[in-house]
Amino acid sequence: MIPTKWGQGQLFAFSALDGESLFSDDFTGTLSGDKIGVIFHTNCRRTLFFGDMSKDITPKFSCVTSDMININTLAGNFSIIFAERHLVVGEYASETGVFVNLGCECETIRKDDTEIHNTRDGEYTALLKKEGKFAFAYGKSEDDVISLCEKGIYLEFEELKAKKIKPYENKIDNKYAALYAKCISVMRSQLYSPEGNIKRVWSTPDRLPHRNMWLWDSVFHAIGHRHLDTAVAQSLILSLFDVQKEDGFIPHMARPDYISDITQPPVIAWGAWIVYEKSRDKEFLKTVLEKNKAFLLWCHKNRRKTEKELYSWHTNPEKNNRCDESGMDNSPRFDTESDLFAVDISSYMANETRFMKKIADELGDKENSDFFSLWYKKIKADINNTLWCEEDGFYYDFDITDNCFSKVKSVASFLPVFAGICDEEQCRKLIAYLKNPDDFGTQFPIPSISKKDRTFGSDMWRGPVWINYNYMISKGLYDYGYNDLSRKIKEKTLIVINEWYNRTGTVYEFYDSENKIPPFCFNRKGEVFEPYDFRVKYQSIRDYGWSITLAFDILNEY
Repeated sequence: MIPTKWGQGQLFAFSALDGESLFSDDFTGTLSGDKIGVIFHTNCRRTLFFGDMSKDITPKFSCVTSDMININTLAGNFSIIFAERHLVVGEYASETGVFVNLGCECETIRKDDTEIHNTRDGEYTALLKKEGKFAFAYGKSEDDVISLCEKGIYLEFEELKAKKIKPYENKIDNKYAALYAKCISVMRSQLYSPEGNIKRVWSTPDRLPHRNMWLWDSVFHAIGHRHLDTAVAQSLILSLFDVQKEDGFIPHMARPDYISDITQPPVIAWGAWIVYEKSRDKEFLKTVLEKNKAFLLWCHKNRRKTEKELYSWHTNPEKNNRCDESGMDNSPRFDTESDLFAVDISSYMANETRFMKKIADELGDKENSDFFSLWYKKIKADINNTLWCEEDGFYYDFDITDNCFSKVKSVASFLPVFAGICDEEQCRKLIAYLKNPDDFGTQFPIPSISKKDRTFGSDMWRGPVWINYNYMISKGLYDYGYNDLSRKIKEKTLIVINEWYNRTGTVYEFYDSENKIPPFCFNRKGEVFEPYDFRVKYQSIRDYGWSITLAFDILNEY
C-alpha cells in the first residue's frame, strides 16, 4: 500500500537512502495547508504549488509520500517528485499550471523557458516548464539552478516514479496497512548522509523544524529501522560514537560541525541489543561494548551527587526547559531547583548495565559481564532503598537537599518496571496506578503526569501521552508477565496514532490522554499559534521521528 493522505506540515525531503542528502545545504519542504503545494524552508521560503484545483477538477491523491506526490484529476495528472537533493520534478495540467511563490522580496528573471529567483541571500531557485512537465531546482548560483532544471526536465518520470514506489511493495495488508506505509515514508525522510564529524548515515527527529542528531532519538529510530535495513539501524547508533569525546561523553545533540555540552538518557546498549537480535553482527556489539562503557563511566563520574549509585540530571534556570537533558523538558518534576536523585536516569543507568552484561555475555567477555552485573545490583539496591515510597507504593525522585521524596507522580516513575528493578509486589502496586482512571489509567494511557497532579494539562510533559514511554513501559510490563496490559497499551497507541494519521495525514510528537483534543491543538511550552507555522511557534511536531519508528516496531509485532 502507498500512503495517500495529504496533511499540512507533512515532510517532503530527499532521503540519504537514494543519494547524497546533506545537512549543510538541505532543501526540505513541508506540505502546505491552504493549497496543493510544498513549502521549501530555505532562508527565504519558496512555495511550489499548482493553480486552483476547483471542484470540477476533483483532485484525488494516489500517492503522498515524503518524496513523491501523485494527484489524479479529470483535467489530467499532477505529480511532484524529489529526483535529487536539490531537484524536484513533476507533471501538471495546462488548465491549472504550476507556480512558485516567494516569501520575501526577490529578483525574478527569465531565460528562455526558465524562471530564476534570486533572493540575494546566496540562494537561488529556478522553475522550468515544458510540455506539461516541470523542473524546480535549488542552488548557490544562477548557473547551478539552470543546469539542474535542464537535466531534470528530461528525466524519465515513469522510471523515477517506479523507483519511489518500490519501498512500499509487498508490505502488510490489514487495518494498519496505510499507517505502516506512512511510517516507511517518514523513516526514509529522517536520514542524512555522512558529513563533517558524523562519519556515516545518521538521523534527525523530524527534518523540520528539528535538524540535528539527538542521542535517544537516534536509538529509538534504530529500533524501527532494523525492520527495513539492519545496516542503517546500526549506523544510527554508531553515529552517536562519531561525536563522542575522549572522556566518554556523548552529547544530547550534534550536527556535522557542532556538539552540545549536555547529554541525554542513556539507552544505547538496550537499543543496540534490540538491533543485534536482527543483525547478529558481533562486530557491532564489540564497538557498542567499548564505546558505551566509556559513556556510562562518564555518567558515573559526572551525574552522581553522592557516593550512592543514584544519578541526577543537569538542570538549568530556563522555566519551560528546566531539564532538556532528561528529554522531559518542562516536566513539573523540575519546577523547583532542588537537587534530585532522579528515578529516570537511575533506571536508565540500571537498564544499560543490565544490557551491557547481556552484550558481554554474548561476546564471551567474562570480565565485563561481572563488572556490569555488580554495577546493576548496586543501582537496583539503591533505587529500591531510596526512591521507593512504601507508604504510597510508588517510586519518586528524592530531594537530596531536604532529604525527602519529591512527590510528583510522573510517567518516569514506571521506568523501574522497564529496567527490571521492582520485585513482584512493587510491580503490582505500580500496576494499580496504571489502571486507576484518576491517575494514569486514562482513555489513552499513559499520561506524562498523573491526572491528580495540579499541573496536569495539555503542555508537553504535563499531561500528554508520549509514544517512547508507552513503548518502554509496555516492554517492561511484558517482562513482568503483564502481557494483557502490555498489549492493551500498545494497541491503544496504534489506534490513536492511526486515527489522527487518517484524519490529518501526519503522526505527532504527543497526544491527548483522553483522545479528545486534536494533537495539533496541544500547547508546547506555551499556547498554540494559528495558523500553523513552526518559525513562529513549535507545536506538537508533525511527522515526528520516534512516534513513527516505535509505532513501526509495534506494527511489526502484529
